[in-house]
Amino acid sequence: MAQTVAAAPAPVPFEVVSIRPHQLTGNDPSDRKILPGGRFVARATSVRTLIRIATGLDDNRISGAPGWIDGELFDIDATTADRAEVKTASQFQGLILSLLEERFQFKFHRAEKEGQVYWLEVDKPGKLGPSLKLSAEDAKPNMSVNANSARTQMKVSSMSMTDIAAGMNRQVGKPVQDHTDLKGLYDFQIEWSAEDAPNASSPSLFTVVKEQLGLKLQPAKGVIGTMVIDRVERPSDN
Repeated sequence: MAQTVAAAPAPVPFEVVSIRPHQLTGNDPSDRKILPGGRFVARATSVRTLIRIATGLDDNRISGAPGWIDGELFDIDATTADRAEVKTASQFQGLILSLLEERFQFKFHRAEKEGQVYWLEVDKPGKLGPSLKLSAEDAKPNMSVNANSARTQMKVSSMSMTDIAAGMNRQVGKPVQDHTDLKGLYDFQIEWSAEDAPNASSPSLFTVVKEQLGLKLQPAKGVIGTMVIDRVERPSDN
């Protein structure tokens, strides 16, 4: 019997984009949201942050950046063509990359090096943790991380293990690579304390990943993808 393979979602372009320099008010939280109707809203957001989103890379894997991409902040309001919904994390990354290329003249090339990484693996084959659930079919992809000096909370909705691993990079300070072989999209919410935090009220991330998700972060050596910025300019006029 022939098998059919579901086609990947077609690229969703932004049709209307407004980019303005952020006017500092003294209370300037940096925030980014995907809203219903294919709308992307960002406030007090640096180009560095947009590059992180588009490439999935942390700062230590990005080189060649001019200083202004950190210090200058922008407000962005963009809507997809025909208000098409953004359904996956990879679609969202593609949208932000196209925005950078079209409005910031962003060009780059990729390189590789060998270094220390973590492999995200299943701790006990066939058994997942109590906090890791398969997503509902209509769930929207999202990952949010909220942190203070005492603890960090991560909430994930409708994301693949590859994207979840990438989202942990900044939390552990090294690239995290998916070796779970788990398919599908997942939800979870976890909370942890820094390992060196005094009077920690929550276990460490490594403990929470094992006990709540049924996964483990295993130190390993691997090939690390890096990015070299060849060109980036302040945004073109609206």
